[in-house]
Amino acid sequence: MLTFLKAAFGNLKQTGSVMESSPQLSRRMTRIINFKKPVHIVELGAGTGSITKHILAQMGYGSSLMSFEINESLFERLQQVQDKRFTGVNDNVLQLQDYAAEQSADYIISGLPLANICAEQKMKILNACKKVLKPGGYYIQFQYSLNDIKLLKQKFLSVSCGFALLNFPPAFVYYAKK
Repeated sequence: MLTFLKAAFGNLKQTGSVMESSPQLSRRMTRIINFKKPVHIVELGAGTGSITKHILAQMGYGSSLMSFEINESLFERLQQVQDKRFTGVNDNVLQLQDYAAEQSADYIISGLPLANICAEQKMKILNACKKVLKPGGYYIQFQYSLNDIKLLKQKFLSVSCGFALLNFPPAFVYYAKK
């Protein structure tokens, strides 16, 4: 927690929060994932790995998780995750297509602070996510407001919303289907 707090005070715009995601938010983010079959998941803005660890605990053999984190100190902590199914990437998510093939991901889990990202970059990120997602795949995003639900509804076939009250701050979770 101290690593995340230091990173937040160093660049709150980049982390989007002063606290790591709660276990309830992790469960809410992954509730629609079918972990009974092998899945390929991409995580954007992994932080220190609170959601990462939750995903790995659910995943079966033959599944994979690629987690992006741009912040150096958070990435160092994320790299402590030891699991053959896990790949950490210390790069900007705008480079997503350099790491993940087109239509290769079943799910994209995002903790990116969309409210802090300019409209042009947000569009580039969502376009890259759509290309990487398989048909019928899901882009799952949490956010502390409903600011970007209209944007997601323009980009994806269907969008539904959940809520994680036991998180600081409480968070909305979008489930956007390609």
